[in-house]
Amino acid sequence: MPDPLSDAELLARTGRQAQAAFGEVVRRHSGPVYAVAYRWLESAADAEEVAQDAFLLLWRKRGRIHLVGESALPWLIVTVKHLAANRRRARLRRTTHETAAAHEPHFADVDEDRGEVADLLRRAFAALPPLDAEVARLCLVEDVTYAEAAERLGLTEGAVRNRLSRARARLRRDLEEER
Repeated sequence: MPDPLSDAELLARTGRQAQAAFGEVVRRHSGPVYAVAYRWLESAADAEEVAQDAFLLLWRKRGRIHLVGESALPWLIVTVKHLAANRRRARLRRTTHETAAAHEPHFADVDEDRGEVADLLRRAFAALPPLDAEVARLCLVEDVTYAEAAERLGLTEGAVRNRLSRARARLRRDLEEER
């Protein structure tokens, strides 16, 4: 029985053989690649996604990467660590942002019959440009995420964040002046 081909030889395949050869590389290394991703992320879903992303990068770069030795595993492990670190940073940013948003003033409990406070809030919201007021209502009153507000209003998340930031600043200023 002939010796199995190395990863370098498999990745060098072209044409019809390329896809089957790459499948062999994936079969060889999917276990360790997933294990490294899971160790970094502690989430099965995130680990699967990062492992798939690493293999996708390997496929896209297969003709340009330089393997140390004949195995793709060291390259895959380094790639998974970088992808996992990026995912962890994104998760941390999202958590930090959501925590900060949770500590923003929340007007959902304001009862319409509370008179002066409710009137003050209505006037402050009415003074906002209509789209900014709608963004503020969705994000501050209805407590929807930026992504949900963006989808409902046909905006990007960045536009929702910018409009909400402007609305908050204006609401703060207007409410301070009313004191």
